[in-house]
Amino acid sequence: MGISGAALILRSEHGPDALSYDMRTLFLISLICFWANVAVAQPPQITIATWSGPYGTAQEVEVFKPFTRETGITVRIARNDGDILPLIKSSGKTPPWQVVDLEHAPLTRGCAEGRFEKLDHAALLGKAALPDFIPGTLHPCGIGQLIWSQVVAYDATQLSTSPPSSLADFFDVARYPGKRGLYSRAEGNLEIALMADGAPPEDVYQLLRTTEGLERAFSKLITLSEDAVFWSQGDGPERLLNEGKVVMSTAYAGRFQRPRSGARRPVGLMWTNQVWRTSYWAIPSDGGELAYAQRFISFATDAERLARLAVRLRFGPARKSAMDLIPATAREDLPTARSQFHDALRVDAGFWSEMGPSLEERFQAWRQTVR
Repeated sequence: MGISGAALILRSEHGPDALSYDMRTLFLISLICFWANVAVAQPPQITIATWSGPYGTAQEVEVFKPFTRETGITVRIARNDGDILPLIKSSGKTPPWQVVDLEHAPLTRGCAEGRFEKLDHAALLGKAALPDFIPGTLHPCGIGQLIWSQVVAYDATQLSTSPPSSLADFFDVARYPGKRGLYSRAEGNLEIALMADGAPPEDVYQLLRTTEGLERAFSKLITLSEDAVFWSQGDGPERLLNEGKVVMSTAYAGRFQRPRSGARRPVGLMWTNQVWRTSYWAIPSDGGELAYAQRFISFATDAERLARLAVRLRFGPARKSAMDLIPATAREDLPTARSQFHDALRVDAGFWSEMGPSLEERFQAWRQTVR
């Protein structure tokens, strides 16, 4: 019979007052049904924590918006430029994000503490895709997306006729006079010091675990005691070089390859023995919307998506096949280009987690002696 038919019967049996009552009831029932349908119709969504600046902007254009168009799952972006671990599963609270972008060291620490979901790589990516990832970019709790590296940037106006070609050149202040820019912490500096002293990349961390190896590294750093200028933020090397305060600096390569506004002193990049790191996607434990989060990571780490992101940021894609999708003109500028990656050194986050505190103390003590 339906609601409207019942209302007519009540009207005939109980008079006009009953009709008014039943119409109000019908209206309330219709309103409840309307809002119930609205609630059901709300699109699914996930919240993703990533970095601000050009990096996060590139992800929004090349990953987040295409993911929403393809799946209908809305992405809410949370910018986070600090230590993300204390905000994940702290004090028993539900994590504020379903997916996070982070580096190897906090990922490893958080994975050991149960802060991230263990991932079934084969189920998420397909078993055939696993060999396509560069060794070191698949983690028990994360899937690599981009490779970024530390290289030597040099003033191309001063060194145009005889540019540096090795880390030994970076430490050779007799042949290449001028100040040197160095990162203000130990990580990355001890590695390049050892390689400049002749250690092969594959032996670096084994040597740094020995007294002899540490002495070699610090002895090499000491040769720059009168010429070192320290930077702490990613834009530091660009500023130092642009202002003519250094002739060479360790630097993040992508900073000098992406388009920028304003004048900049010509800079060259020396890729020999680059030191590289990976950014990963991970899923906080008990963050909710697990199926949506898994679907996002599968989408965000396919070869086409990584290729587009790599071109925009001038980072290397974590998948080998993504390099084939990048135009040849851009491919050779990336950290993972064959001509530049063959002698690269991957930062060992486990080593720095274990040895970092004592090495950092010694490095900062040396910094205090720099004039």
